[in-house]
Amino acid sequence: MDFFLSIFPILVVLIGMLVFYRSGSFVSVIGWILSVVVAVYYFKTPWNVVIGATLTGIVKAFGISLAVIFTMFLIFLMRETGALKRIIEYVKAIARNKEEQTLFIGMGFGSLSTSLGMVTPAMFPPIFLLLGFSPVAAISVSILCYDPLTSFALFTIPLTLPSKVAMTFGIKPPGIENLDQFIWDYTFKVTVLLPVISVIFAFLMLKMVGGKEAIKKNWKAALVSGLMLSGSALLVAGLRILPVEIIGIISGLVTMITVYFIYRRNNDKETVGNLSFDNQMFKACLPFILLVVISIFVNVPSVKNFLENLLGQKEIIRIIADKKEDLNILGNVWFWIMVVSFISIFILKPTGKQLSNVFKLWITRIWGPFLAYSLFFAVAFIMAWSAMEVVNGKLVPSQYFAQYNMDRIIGITLANIFGPAYPFIAPFLGLFGAFVGGSETASNVLFAKIQWEATLSTVGAGAFMWIYAAHAVGGGIASAITPSKITNAAATIGVGGKEEAQFIKAVLIPVLLMCAIVGLMTMVIIYL
Repeated sequence: MDFFLSIFPILVVLIGMLVFYRSGSFVSVIGWILSVVVAVYYFKTPWNVVIGATLTGIVKAFGISLAVIFTMFLIFLMRETGALKRIIEYVKAIARNKEEQTLFIGMGFGSLSTSLGMVTPAMFPPIFLLLGFSPVAAISVSILCYDPLTSFALFTIPLTLPSKVAMTFGIKPPGIENLDQFIWDYTFKVTVLLPVISVIFAFLMLKMVGGKEAIKKNWKAALVSGLMLSGSALLVAGLRILPVEIIGIISGLVTMITVYFIYRRNNDKETVGNLSFDNQMFKACLPFILLVVISIFVNVPSVKNFLENLLGQKEIIRIIADKKEDLNILGNVWFWIMVVSFISIFILKPTGKQLSNVFKLWITRIWGPFLAYSLFFAVAFIMAWSAMEVVNGKLVPSQYFAQYNMDRIIGITLANIFGPAYPFIAPFLGLFGAFVGGSETASNVLFAKIQWEATLSTVGAGAFMWIYAAHAVGGGIASAITPSKITNAAATIGVGGKEEAQFIKAVLIPVLLMCAIVGLMTMVIIYL
């Protein structure tokens, strides 16, 4: 009963989307209400802790929810002024059919954009719609392209931040002496598990766009692009020849070049489209160019450190007890997307009517994604803080914590059920954590201690880094079915529950199969 009630809110969310065709924003509210009810009335969590967890989740989600909101504004502005249409025509000259566009933009540019902190579920759906994709296909590629290298999103924060948190929790696997060793070992093991998964994602994108026929005609390109994406990441991580923060950028760029030359060779007898990059084209691309340049600049370690500390205590807020949140405004990607969006008004020079249309559309469509991201993060923190209490101004585990903490119940139950086969289930826990929390980063942070304890009680500390890597990959795979991302993608093109349900039904089984593959690979590596 404890295990069932721990996962009950998430089961309701899944059923709501799959069976009743409800949007991610709607089910996020239902999931949050159910989480509050079971946390308070069954898992012995005080109301003030539940409220504090909810507010913390909302604030923690700002890094993603605000990035989504301002990305949507930028895309709507570019579409209304015709800039997006010019870019689309240029893309058509480079990648001439939907399958080629899927691999060039999805596998290549999608991974590059994700690594730079851009939110592809907010950015890409209008682009694919203008390219002639169906709404479901546009949603599909925009979400799936976030997945192959999700661990390297936002300059590898899903790996570096959890590494820091894990060491503060006292997690110290054999052979790991410092944070740098932890990050590199963690990163390398994640990349070892990626090649098969990246290839599957390439095939899945093609299937969503053109069915089995698209796979039959483009399987070689899909295979090569998937291997180049993950292989280049594995090479850099293994040799440690470049900073870990730019692995995703390098891999995305390599994949774009690879796909371009694959199709150029196959179609060398066809007429090449017009690739003239004139002033109008430069102006249309300038918002993206600025976003890329600024993203790279503000993530230079010295610059990032300066920006994160510039406002000091002014951006630190206390939410509950001793729990403080640093808003980190200047060091966050959402702030710079907002800046680029504002500058782009003067670059693209919309008419008064165009700007009015942009604001009307923007105000109408941002609430669904914002609500979904915020409340799913809130659910994650309610689960993590269940059976905790405030004592002497500090949030601490209560006397019921060991028995009633929802995260512990899930982790320990799975460890007890699977025993020595626990490595197989590790990526599914990552999948679950990211589904609830809305991001791989949240999953890796919130479940680090659970994975450590489960590993110690099943296969021993020496296997932890592989199990934690499998957890991360499972969290990356989860982006394909994360309700907040699906709602985000649907909102940018004005569709809703029906299209969201069509997508999640199509990818749910492949997602579970990918996690099973990661689990089997992890078991083989650990036991051999």
